[in-house]
Amino acid sequence: MLGVELVKDRDTKAPAKEETLQVFERMKDMGVLIGKGGLLGNVFRIKPPMCITEQDADFLLEVMDIALSEL
Repeated sequence: MLGVELVKDRDTKAPAKEETLQVFERMKDMGVLIGKGGLLGNVFRIKPPMCITEQDADFLLEVMDIALSEL
């Protein structure tokens, strides 16, 4: 499992809870299901299957890039 924490500011480390939810929902709309968690709800939980292919990983990254760029 991979965890990716989203923060509003790198210096203050303020959690980006609303932004995490927005990216989570947008990725779901584009066909990628990931989890979210963390005490403050600002962590993406990425649990790929053991049979993940390079194409699958590329698709995940492309979708996440699109969703994050829409913030």
